[in-house]
Amino acid sequence: MKRFAGSRFSVAWVLSLAASLAAPVSAQTGDTDGGLMYATRAQLMDLLGRLETTTGYSDVVREITKDEAELIRYRLEEGDFEIGDQIVLTVPGNTALTATFTVAPGRLLLLPEIPEFPLRGLLRSELREALKAHVGKYYRDPQVFVTTSIRLRVDGEVGQPGFHVVTADQRFPDMLASVGQPERTANMEKIRIKRGKETIWDGEALQTALIEGRTLDQMNLRAGDLIEVPAQSRRDIAGLLRSFYYLIPLSLAVSRIF
Repeated sequence: MKRFAGSRFSVAWVLSLAASLAAPVSAQTGDTDGGLMYATRAQLMDLLGRLETTTGYSDVVREITKDEAELIRYRLEEGDFEIGDQIVLTVPGNTALTATFTVAPGRLLLLPEIPEFPLRGLLRSELREALKAHVGKYYRDPQVFVTTSIRLRVDGEVGQPGFHVVTADQRFPDMLASVGQPERTANMEKIRIKRGKETIWDGEALQTALIEGRTLDQMNLRAGDLIEVPAQSRRDIAGLLRSFYYLIPLSLAVSRIF
Protein backbone atom coordinates (compact mmCIF):
# COMPACT_ATOMS: atom_id res chain seq x y z
CA MET A 1 0.00 0.00 0.00
CA LYS A 2 2.61 2.51 -1.13
CA ARG A 3 1.49 6.09 -1.62
CA PHE A 4 2.68 7.66 -4.87
CA ALA A 5 3.06 11.41 -5.10
CA GLY A 6 1.93 11.43 -8.72
CA SER A 7 1.18 14.49 -10.83
CA ARG A 8 -0.67 17.56 -9.60
CA PHE A 9 -3.74 16.51 -11.60
CA SER A 10 -3.66 12.99 -10.17
CA VAL A 11 -3.52 14.10 -6.57
CA ALA A 12 -6.09 16.84 -7.00
CA TRP A 13 -8.48 14.37 -8.66
CA VAL A 14 -8.21 11.82 -5.87
CA LEU A 15 -8.60 14.41 -3.13
CA SER A 16 -11.60 15.91 -4.90
CA LEU A 17 -13.35 12.56 -4.47
CA ALA A 18 -12.80 12.88 -0.74
CA ALA A 19 -14.18 16.42 -0.63
CA SER A 20 -17.40 15.17 0.92
CA LEU A 21 -15.40 14.19 3.98
CA ALA A 22 -14.34 17.81 4.44
CA ALA A 23 -17.94 18.94 4.90
CA PRO A 24 -19.21 19.29 8.48
CA VAL A 25 -20.47 15.80 9.25
CA SER A 26 -22.36 17.14 12.24
CA ALA A 27 -24.88 18.78 9.92
CA GLN A 28 -25.68 15.41 8.37
CA THR A 29 -25.63 13.20 11.44
CA GLY A 30 -27.20 15.44 14.04
CA ASP A 31 -24.01 15.18 16.09
CA THR A 32 -23.67 18.19 18.34
CA ASP A 33 -20.53 17.17 20.22
CA GLY A 34 -18.60 20.29 19.37
CA GLY A 35 -19.26 19.99 15.65
CA LEU A 36 -17.10 16.90 15.28
CA MET A 37 -16.05 16.06 11.75
CA TYR A 38 -16.29 12.29 11.50
CA ALA A 39 -16.88 10.46 8.23
CA THR A 40 -20.21 8.62 8.08
CA ARG A 41 -20.62 5.10 6.70
CA ALA A 42 -22.69 6.47 3.80
CA GLN A 43 -19.94 8.94 2.89
CA LEU A 44 -17.25 6.28 3.02
CA MET A 45 -19.27 3.79 0.97
CA ASP A 46 -20.01 6.45 -1.64
CA LEU A 47 -16.35 7.42 -1.87
CA LEU A 48 -15.27 3.77 -2.01
CA GLY A 49 -17.68 3.08 -4.86
CA ARG A 50 -16.28 5.94 -6.92
CA LEU A 51 -12.69 4.94 -6.20
CA GLU A 52 -13.33 1.32 -7.20
CA THR A 53 -14.88 2.31 -10.53
CA THR A 54 -12.03 4.61 -11.57
CA THR A 55 -11.05 3.88 -15.18
CA GLY A 56 -9.36 5.67 -18.02
CA TYR A 57 -6.61 7.30 -15.94
CA SER A 58 -2.87 6.78 -15.65
CA ASP A 59 -1.24 3.97 -13.69
CA VAL A 60 -0.26 6.52 -11.03
CA VAL A 61 -3.87 7.64 -10.53
CA ARG A 62 -5.09 4.06 -10.37
CA GLU A 63 -2.43 3.22 -7.78
CA ILE A 64 -3.42 6.20 -5.62
CA THR A 65 -7.11 5.34 -5.80
CA LYS A 66 -6.34 1.69 -5.00
CA ASP A 67 -4.46 2.74 -1.86
CA GLU A 68 -7.22 5.12 -0.76
CA ALA A 69 -9.86 2.45 -1.37
CA GLU A 70 -7.92 -0.05 0.73
CA LEU A 71 -7.81 2.34 3.69
CA ILE A 72 -11.55 3.01 3.46
CA ARG A 73 -12.45 -0.65 2.99
CA TYR A 74 -10.57 -1.51 6.17
CA ARG A 75 -12.44 1.19 8.09
CA LEU A 76 -15.81 -0.08 6.91
CA GLU A 77 -15.01 -3.67 7.88
CA GLU A 78 -13.04 -3.22 11.11
CA GLY A 79 -14.28 0.13 12.36
CA ASP A 80 -12.21 2.98 13.74
CA PHE A 81 -11.30 1.81 17.23
CA GLU A 82 -8.09 0.13 18.34
CA ILE A 83 -6.86 -1.09 21.72
CA GLY A 84 -5.57 1.89 23.69
CA ASP A 85 -7.83 4.50 22.08
CA GLN A 86 -9.48 6.81 24.58
CA ILE A 87 -13.18 7.67 24.71
CA VAL A 88 -14.41 10.54 26.85
CA LEU A 89 -17.97 9.61 27.78
CA THR A 90 -20.39 12.09 29.36
CA VAL A 91 -23.78 10.97 30.64
CA PRO A 92 -25.34 13.90 32.53
CA GLY A 93 -26.63 12.81 35.91
CA ASN A 94 -24.61 9.58 35.89
CA THR A 95 -21.22 10.02 37.57
CA ALA A 96 -20.24 6.37 37.07
CA LEU A 97 -20.47 6.59 33.29
CA THR A 98 -19.05 10.11 33.02
CA ALA A 99 -15.34 9.42 32.65
CA THR A 100 -12.50 8.70 30.24
CA PHE A 101 -12.35 5.06 29.16
CA THR A 102 -9.60 3.20 27.32
CA VAL A 103 -10.45 0.62 24.66
CA ALA A 104 -9.63 -2.77 26.17
CA PRO A 105 -8.30 -5.94 24.48
CA GLY A 106 -10.87 -7.40 22.14
CA ARG A 107 -11.80 -3.83 21.21
CA LEU A 108 -14.21 -3.60 24.10
CA LEU A 109 -15.39 -0.64 26.14
CA LEU A 110 -15.56 -1.79 29.75
CA LEU A 111 -18.23 0.27 31.48
CA PRO A 112 -19.08 0.29 35.20
CA GLU A 113 -22.39 -1.14 36.37
CA ILE A 114 -23.49 -2.24 32.88
CA PRO A 115 -22.20 -4.89 30.41
CA GLU A 116 -19.21 -4.27 28.16
CA PHE A 117 -19.73 -2.58 24.81
CA PRO A 118 -18.13 -4.07 21.63
CA LEU A 119 -16.46 -1.56 19.31
CA ARG A 120 -15.25 -3.75 16.43
CA GLY A 121 -16.75 -2.60 13.13
CA LEU A 122 -18.02 0.68 14.59
CA LEU A 123 -17.12 4.05 13.05
CA ARG A 124 -16.48 7.16 15.14
CA SER A 125 -19.52 8.81 13.59
CA GLU A 126 -21.67 5.88 14.82
CA LEU A 127 -20.35 5.71 18.37
CA ARG A 128 -22.64 8.22 20.06
CA GLU A 129 -25.92 6.73 18.88
CA ALA A 130 -24.73 3.18 19.46
CA LEU A 131 -23.62 3.98 23.00
CA LYS A 132 -26.86 5.84 23.67
CA ALA A 133 -28.83 2.74 22.66
CA HIS A 134 -26.60 0.52 24.84
CA VAL A 135 -26.83 2.74 27.92
CA GLY A 136 -30.56 3.16 27.27
CA LYS A 137 -31.08 -0.53 27.96
CA TYR A 138 -30.15 0.07 31.60
CA TYR A 139 -30.94 3.74 32.21
CA ARG A 140 -34.05 5.61 31.12
CA ASP A 141 -33.72 8.16 28.30
CA PRO A 142 -30.00 8.91 28.80
CA GLN A 143 -28.20 11.81 27.18
CA VAL A 144 -24.85 10.64 25.83
CA PHE A 145 -21.92 12.69 24.57
CA VAL A 146 -18.60 11.31 23.37
CA THR A 147 -15.19 12.50 22.24
CA THR A 148 -12.74 10.02 20.73
CA SER A 149 -8.94 10.14 20.80
CA ILE A 150 -6.27 8.09 19.10
CA ARG A 151 -2.64 7.41 20.00
CA LEU A 152 -0.23 8.44 17.25
CA ARG A 153 3.55 8.37 17.15
CA VAL A 154 5.38 11.44 15.86
CA ASP A 155 9.12 11.14 15.19
CA GLY A 156 11.78 13.39 13.78
CA GLU A 157 12.22 17.14 13.76
CA VAL A 158 9.41 18.15 16.12
CA GLY A 159 9.40 19.71 19.57
CA GLN A 160 8.03 16.66 21.38
CA PRO A 161 8.70 13.39 19.51
CA GLY A 162 7.02 10.24 20.78
CA PHE A 163 3.48 8.97 21.35
CA HIS A 164 0.64 11.47 21.63
CA VAL A 165 -3.06 11.05 22.34
CA VAL A 166 -4.99 13.44 20.07
CA THR A 167 -8.65 13.86 19.20
CA ALA A 168 -9.65 12.27 15.91
CA ASP A 169 -11.51 15.39 14.72
CA GLN A 170 -8.35 17.49 15.04
CA ARG A 171 -6.96 18.94 11.83
CA PHE A 172 -3.63 17.49 10.79
CA PRO A 173 -1.73 20.83 10.86
CA ASP A 174 -3.13 21.56 14.34
CA MET A 175 -2.02 18.12 15.51
CA LEU A 176 1.55 18.82 14.36
CA ALA A 177 1.46 22.14 16.21
CA SER A 178 0.16 20.46 19.37
CA VAL A 179 3.23 18.21 19.61
CA GLY A 180 5.54 21.19 19.27
CA GLN A 181 6.09 23.16 16.09
CA PRO A 182 8.39 21.36 13.63
CA GLU A 183 12.00 22.44 14.08
CA ARG A 184 13.74 24.78 11.64
CA THR A 185 15.70 21.78 10.40
CA ALA A 186 12.48 19.93 9.44
CA ASN A 187 11.87 19.14 5.79
CA MET A 188 8.13 19.78 5.61
CA GLU A 189 7.91 18.59 2.00
CA LYS A 190 9.14 15.11 2.95
CA ILE A 191 6.70 14.33 5.78
CA ARG A 192 5.24 10.84 5.50
CA ILE A 193 2.76 8.73 7.43
CA LYS A 194 3.35 5.00 7.86
CA ARG A 195 1.22 2.12 9.07
CA GLY A 196 3.54 -0.68 9.97
CA LYS A 197 6.05 -0.94 7.14
CA GLU A 198 3.75 0.66 4.57
CA THR A 199 3.66 4.37 3.68
CA ILE A 200 0.02 5.45 3.47
CA TRP A 201 0.51 9.21 2.97
CA ASP A 202 3.38 11.20 1.49
CA GLY A 203 4.33 13.46 -1.37
CA GLU A 204 1.93 15.93 -2.93
CA ALA A 205 -1.13 14.10 -1.61
CA LEU A 206 -0.03 14.73 1.98
CA GLN A 207 1.01 18.31 1.22
CA THR A 208 -2.46 18.97 -0.22
CA ALA A 209 -4.09 17.43 2.85
CA LEU A 210 -1.95 19.73 5.02
CA ILE A 211 -2.96 22.81 3.05
CA GLU A 212 -6.63 21.85 3.10
CA GLY A 213 -6.50 21.21 6.84
CA ARG A 214 -8.06 17.75 6.65
CA THR A 215 -8.80 16.08 9.98
CA LEU A 216 -7.18 12.87 11.18
CA ASP A 217 -10.51 11.13 10.66
CA GLN A 218 -10.79 12.41 7.09
CA MET A 219 -7.29 11.07 6.40
CA ASN A 220 -8.34 7.61 7.66
CA LEU A 221 -5.70 7.64 10.40
CA ARG A 222 -5.93 5.22 13.30
CA ALA A 223 -4.05 4.29 16.47
CA GLY A 224 -0.43 3.29 15.95
CA ASP A 225 0.16 5.25 12.74
CA LEU A 226 3.60 6.85 12.57
CA ILE A 227 4.16 10.42 11.36
CA GLU A 228 7.75 11.00 10.31
CA VAL A 229 9.09 14.56 10.00
CA PRO A 230 12.58 14.16 8.51
CA ALA A 231 15.45 16.61 8.73
CA GLN A 232 16.64 18.62 5.78
CA SER A 233 19.49 17.07 3.87
CA ARG A 234 22.97 18.58 3.91
CA ARG A 235 22.29 19.83 0.41
CA ASP A 236 19.20 21.71 1.63
CA ILE A 237 21.13 23.25 4.51
CA ALA A 238 24.05 24.13 2.24
CA GLY A 239 21.66 25.89 -0.11
CA LEU A 240 20.21 27.83 2.79
CA LEU A 241 23.69 28.87 3.94
CA ARG A 242 24.58 29.99 0.42
CA SER A 243 21.46 32.14 0.39
CA PHE A 244 22.54 33.79 3.64
CA TYR A 245 26.04 34.24 2.21
CA TYR A 246 24.66 36.32 -0.66
CA LEU A 247 21.92 38.05 1.30
CA ILE A 248 24.13 39.41 4.10
CA PRO A 249 26.32 41.61 1.82
CA LEU A 250 23.17 42.73 0.00
CA SER A 251 21.49 43.73 3.25
CA LEU A 252 24.60 45.66 4.31
CA ALA A 253 24.63 47.49 1.01
CA VAL A 254 20.98 48.42 1.35
CA SER A 255 21.52 49.64 4.91
CA ARG A 256 24.30 51.97 3.69
CA ILE A 257 22.03 53.45 1.05
CA PHE A 258 19.27 54.23 3.56
